[in-house]
Amino acid sequence: MQQLWPAEELVEHWSLTPEELALLPGKADGGKLGFAIQLAFYKQHGNFPDDEVDVAPAVVAHIASQIGVSITMLDGYDWAGRTGRRHRQLILDILAVTPFDKAAETAFRAWLAEEALPREPNSAALEEQIGTWFARNRIASPGAYRLDRLVASARAAHDERAFRMVAGRLDPEARRRLDALLADDGTGAAFSRLQADPGRVGLESLLGEIAKLEILRALRLSPDILKRHHPELIKRFRRRVATEAAWELRRHPDHIRLPLLVFYCVPRQAEIVDGLIELLLEITHRITVRAERRVIEELLEEYRQVRGKTGILFRVAEAAVDNPDGIVREVIFPVAGQQTFEALVKEHRASGTLQNRRVYTAIRASYGSYYRRMLPKLLAALEFRSNNATHRPLLDAIDAIRSNRGEGR
Repeated sequence: MQQLWPAEELVEHWSLTPEELALLPGKADGGKLGFAIQLAFYKQHGNFPDDEVDVAPAVVAHIASQIGVSITMLDGYDWAGRTGRRHRQLILDILAVTPFDKAAETAFRAWLAEEALPREPNSAALEEQIGTWFARNRIASPGAYRLDRLVASARAAHDERAFRMVAGRLDPEARRRLDALLADDGTGAAFSRLQADPGRVGLESLLGEIAKLEILRALRLSPDILKRHHPELIKRFRRRVATEAAWELRRHPDHIRLPLLVFYCVPRQAEIVDGLIELLLEITHRITVRAERRVIEELLEEYRQVRGKTGILFRVAEAAVDNPDGIVREVIFPVAGQQTFEALVKEHRASGTLQNRRVYTAIRASYGSYYRRMLPKLLAALEFRSNNATHRPLLDAIDAIRSNRGEGR
């Protein structure tokens, strides 16, 4: 049960009406508070609390303030004893709560099938909705064991309807292709490969993910085949299939096995495509970042500014004038030094070459030596679309890469 209640929600959900407050006079302070809490709790949840711990402290304090007693008055209240049971029966009579008979059970099952379960609530949310249904319809809730069996039966019927709906959309060829996933081809079942983790990013893992995508695309399942089903239902069935091996799935009857495979394969295909797109972005980013880092390191290494260039120029000019017919190694190097001239040349080249051009050259070299084995395969596995003319050159470039895959250029 919810334990934290904002002030405005306390007023909205836990305030007693004047008619309800009129029922309290004549009771001891502890009995007043216990009766009021049980009444408010039943109106909110459709059942009674088993003990004080089931009621949030903020709720106890809010109800106690309405009837003007201290919360300590609840310490001696006998929830499961004669007083508590008598108060519960009185509350049921006041609210005109009817027993959970056959008609009520039929209405409850219909509500589960048509409203509650199609929304795929989690267990806690479903429990709260069930309590609200009993309170709203003023029907006594059955015991916990019977209620759990009713909900489990309704959920099983709901799942059965979902299976039959999906199975009815599969033609004989689609059924054959799905069953082929579970057959052992000598290297294991294809379904087992679909379940495998991709592992560390690299050429082998990339090729493995592309192979999985090809297996799933070969099934030719319509992406709209699960359109009418709640996303949480799809996730629940997919988690179920992910924990079963191929031999376990083969043991299910056709009307369960084939829909389960559909519930797994359709989102799995989308997941693999998303993973390949992330990989494409990562590879592109990695190529660019590494190239830029390498070029910057080279530029820093090359760009060592040679100090005193004016003095060096004067000494070189003086030596050349004094020995115009001399040899460079004998006339120039003694006054400036060969390493000084090499540093001057590097400084000029570093400052005179465009950085983006060098980055582009590094990217080409990196792509040609390593990433060429990965990127064309990745681009071939993905399908790119855009109705924006601005992106047309990029799509043309991708088409050019695809068309030249096998030419080694």
